[in-house]
This record gives sequence, C-alpha cells and structure tokens, in this order.
Amino acid sequence: MDLPVREVLARITTVPDMVRAFRDEDHCRRLLEAMIWPNGRICPACGYRRSIALMGRENGKRARPGLYQCSNGTCRFQFTVTTRTPLHATKLPLRVWLSGLWLMLQSDKGISSIRLAEALGVSQPTAWRMGHALRLMVGREQALDGVVEIDGLYVGGKPRREKNYSPPGRGRKGQPKTLKTPALVAVQRPPDVSVGAPSGEVRAAVIEDLSESEADRVLTEAVEPSAHLMSDEWKAFVSIGSAFAAHDTVHHKAREYARGPVHINSAEGFNDRIRRTVSGVFHHISPHHADLYFNEIGFRWSQRVVTGQAPRRTRKGRPVTRTLWARIPPALQLPAVFRFAIGREMRRTKAGGIDLVSKVAVFG
Repeated sequence: MDLPVREVLARITTVPDMVRAFRDEDHCRRLLEAMIWPNGRICPACGYRRSIALMGRENGKRARPGLYQCSNGTCRFQFTVTTRTPLHATKLPLRVWLSGLWLMLQSDKGISSIRLAEALGVSQPTAWRMGHALRLMVGREQALDGVVEIDGLYVGGKPRREKNYSPPGRGRKGQPKTLKTPALVAVQRPPDVSVGAPSGEVRAAVIEDLSESEADRVLTEAVEPSAHLMSDEWKAFVSIGSAFAAHDTVHHKAREYARGPVHINSAEGFNDRIRRTVSGVFHHISPHHADLYFNEIGFRWSQRVVTGQAPRRTRKGRPVTRTLWARIPPALQLPAVFRFAIGREMRRTKAGGIDLVSKVAVFG
C-alpha cells in the first residue's frame, strides 16, 4: 500500500468516498492486512513473525493472491489475512465486508440486518452474520480500572397477555417479578477530560439475576480490584464493594442522584443507549446473543474523544461545566475493530445460526 492505512481511511467521509476506497479487491486485501497486521505478518497458528508469500496465479502457480506460509520449521502453516478470524473461509468479497462494516459503524446506533442486506445486495441471513462478526471482533476482555460505575439493567418487553394471565411473582413467593433478561453494566469514567482524550470503555454481560454471586462473577472479570467502584444502594453492590480499593454509593430511594463526583449517571446513560438501540434499530435481541449486541453498543460508546468544555445550567439554575464529545469517524474505527480479530472465529451451524469457536485472541 502506497499510503499509510490511517491516511487512506481518513479520506473516507461519505458514501461515494467509501465506494471508491473499497472498489478494488486487491486494494481491500492489502488494507485489511495493514489493519490486522500493523507490525508485520503473524502466523495465526503459532504466532511466528516470519512468513513467505506463495507464488500467485499471475506467475503460473495455483496459489491464490494473499496466501502466505509460516517460516517456522515445525509449523509451515499456510494462511491468509482472514484465517482464524470471523472472516475465515468467507465467500463474500472483501470489498463487501469492508463496505458493510463501514455502514454499521457509520450509523450512530447501528443498522438492522434487513437494511444492511438492502444496502449491500446480500441476503438477510448473510447480513445478520456480518453484524455478529463485527460484534465478535469489538469485544474486549481487558479489565477496567480507575473510576468504574456499575448498574443493573433489564432487557426485553412485556409478555403478551393471554387468557387467565397473571403477572409473574404476584402472590408466589420466591418467583421473579419480571420475565425480562437482567444484565450488569460497568462503565469506566475517562481518566482525562483534556481535548483529544478518549472516552472510557464499557463492559456488559447477561446475568441470571441481580444477586451477589452473579455480580461477583461478572465484576471479577470486568473490573480490576484496584478500581474505585461507584454504585447505587442495591445490597448486592454494597456487599461486593469491599473487594475493591474504594466504593461509594448514591441512594436513589432517597432521591439522591449525585453527591459531588459520586454518581452513576454514565452507567445509567449507557443503559438508556442500550434501550434506545434495541427498541429503535433491532426491536428485539435474543438473550443468547445479547452479550454480542452489548459489545457493539459498548464499542460505539468508547469511540469518542473530548472536544472541550462548556458552561451549562441545570434545571434548578445551578451552573455546571459539561464535557463536549465528538465521535471518531467510522473509517478510522476500523483498525480498532480488527485489532483483536485473530483468534476469534465464527462458524455456521446446521440450523442456520452461528457458533463462536473462540472468543479470546491468541495472537495480537
């Protein structure tokens, strides 16, 4: 590639720019290689950093363009840029993949598989799997540190009323009061609010209930013990807070929503983003795939930078200073999408769904 990958992506601002940038298959392959291998080719089988390019059809050989072989004497694995990624063994052209990913990132709250299929000229199941490939690649396993806000969330709608219907939990001891799917959200506050500083990251996961054991299971993986935890007065959060370096709570039942820097407004704002995205774009998400949708929504949340500070007034007239944010251009989000693509695989099941072979990147 003649130009640096960031400079090529920075020129993509409109749909015509995207069409011109992704029109050539060979150019798309080299662009994908620059994003997945920013520091040189890596063998997806053993992690060896030396490999050779096999001779292509233009030289009378049978090897397809972009095929490499590991130089490790004990490996000799042949691979391409899509090997052992969610794009592994894809039959779609790479230009369709990059165009679809750009369209998904360009939409502020995502795009449904039906609309994506219409835009790309593919089937709805194909667009659905493309969306899950994006959600799988943007998942992050690194634990959050600094100031982290946590809050509970219920996903789903009210059940349809049928004959002799009685609300769950009404008059039945020990039964849940709702049939919605509970989830736990952890939002990292940005450590710096200077101009150009990035936003904090987000972790969210489906849980069985808002119990202490479920909160401990999620937060053990999602939050560092050295973090400063912020939560409401829910008893499970209060109990688990002693496992972290510091823990502060706000009492919503007493109509206390902020006490100086002690609040969970960011976590509640992210919860609202989930509700608006589900109701406005996807309309319904399966609890089985909800974690993947949380990956996508959380990735969009983190793709922002600080643009400045502005004086504002609250509803009661109190002066405050608000942080202004700007979203990173969609094309410049693509390197972050493919940053941990190696080691995350997705296969089609016999029933037409997807099976996640691996969720953790082996090499990066």
